[in-house]
Amino acid sequence: MSYEEIPYTVDQDAKLPAAVAAFIDEADRRCDLFYDQKLNKRYPRYVPSEPAQVYAALRHVTEQGLPLGENFIEWGSGFGVATGLAAMLGYEARGIEIEEKLVEGAESLLADHGIAAEFLPVSYIPDGFISYDALSGHDIVRDDSFGHSVDGNPRYDGMDIDIEEVDLFFVYPWPGEQEMMLKLFDAVAGEGAILVAYFGDRDICLYRKLEDEDY
Repeated sequence: MSYEEIPYTVDQDAKLPAAVAAFIDEADRRCDLFYDQKLNKRYPRYVPSEPAQVYAALRHVTEQGLPLGENFIEWGSGFGVATGLAAMLGYEARGIEIEEKLVEGAESLLADHGIAAEFLPVSYIPDGFISYDALSGHDIVRDDSFGHSVDGNPRYDGMDIDIEEVDLFFVYPWPGEQEMMLKLFDAVAGEGAILVAYFGDRDICLYRKLEDEDY
């Protein structure tokens, strides 16, 4: 393991800027509509995080100067709320979401609020890695059959930077995928990258990638 956890306490009383509050309110409205239309049955793995807590965590790492730059990725971006919040904090934000209908909803939400971000309809498991079901949940390994590029710098289709150039990651994994996402961060993030992981209400953890070790 080549990452460390950074102490963090969730700020329940953080005051939201008016523009952020309006964005979250609209995202909540559209999420409620999504469920009212029973669209979640078509996309049963979509569950929203608590946006105010996510914003507080992203603002905390930003104010503390923890990310080394301004490149942000949300793994499994859904409606793109965290991606939008990161963009509002000044990041060059990208959301990775394999479900194209959710990508369309995210792009519409952000466009209606004048927020610039990019969404890629691809898997957050990059080429050169395989995810699989394990006894303890999902896991990930390198794909030895993929070729030499697995030893290089993974990149998502349509993204103009390597994953190791991302400075700040955000993920809200399912319980069975928590360890897998930490393992993915360990495998692909560059030294000094920060991961904000939302594990549930008032359960947010921060991690920093350390010097690379053999995976």
